Amino acid sequence: MKNFRKLFTGFLCLSFGSLALVSCIKSTPVALQGVADVIIQDMKTDAGIKYGIVIYASANYDIASVKVTAPGTPGKIYQLSATSNKTQFVYTPQASDYTTDMPVKGDYSIEMVTVAGETLNGKDVVGDEKLTPIVIMTATMSSQSLKTTWDKVTGASAYVVKLYSANKADLLYSSNYLSADAVDFQFSSSSSGWAYGVSPVANTDYVVELIAIKVETGVTVDQANNLQFITTDSKTIKWE
Repeated sequence: MKNFRKLFTGFLCLSFGSLALVSCIKSTPVALQGVADVIIQDMKTDAGIKYGIVIYASANYDIASVKVTAPGTPGKIYQLSATSNKTQFVYTPQASDYTTDMPVKGDYSIEMVTVAGETLNGKDVVGDEKLTPIVIMTATMSSQSLKTTWDKVTGASAYVVKLYSANKADLLYSSNYLSADAVDFQFSSSSSGWAYGVSPVANTDYVVELIAIKVETGVTVDQANNLQFITTDSKTIKWE
């Protein structure tokens, strides 16, 4: 499993995997493989835009722990947490973790330990590129269909539209990666992209989230799995 395409648990729930981690044990019948990505994300506050780190990791065997160490002496350590899928771990920053300064750039060291005791090691390079904050212009319902519009963000490589429960505890729907030229997206209860067994309920509040994505500089292959920065905006809507 070189990367993972969709993940309906965790914070961002996109299939982010930037680097293949290398196993220290060679005797596994099916080769142990893992991926991870360290991504900068913005947050809008009354004091201005702040920035934090989001980290995703996945493997083809159950994971016991994932530790990421930032550049520096000593480098800040990020401990990832398991999602409902034991092969996928995530680090989601709290509001207090965001700062007005961009996270330190450079090589982030990654150590993944599986339940079986095998260790994967790798690095992910984080740059200092960022995007202007994205803004939802409109999010309107018509005949059980939700249309979201926005202005293009300079430098964005792609966009994603998601729908959450009202408290954002559950991701219910995710679009595929949308073109860098896209300025709107529409989906309905019959569209592909819903979590298994999920259908929207009329007259119920949901949160639509819009994400703009910047791919790491210089990456021309497998761009969807090499992400540098994401900017998000959200709005509560009533499904009608």
